[in-house]
Amino acid sequence: MLSRDPPMPGFTTWEAEGHSFGFSGTTVNERVRGRVKRHLISAVLERAEADDILEAIAQRMPIFHMLFWIEPVERFARLQPLASANEAIPKKGSKR
Repeated sequence: MLSRDPPMPGFTTWEAEGHSFGFSGTTVNERVRGRVKRHLISAVLERAEADDILEAIAQRMPIFHMLFWIEPVERFARLQPLASANEAIPKKGSKR
């Protein structure tokens, strides 16, 4: 998603553990623990852009256990505005 043109505006990734879809292709450690390492990606996108990204992923990474879901987002905003580059780093001696 980082190599898209234009680049994706932002997304979040995190590690997870899965508990379903069998254990083919897993490590011995995963079979003993009963959990499989997984990675999750979360992004807020327009529906058409999500469809384009899913199609690109399906073509480039045909992984049988890769799953996705799409949920409507009623609102997406920052609680506080971003500081400008000059405001983000407190100046020496300032009382921020």
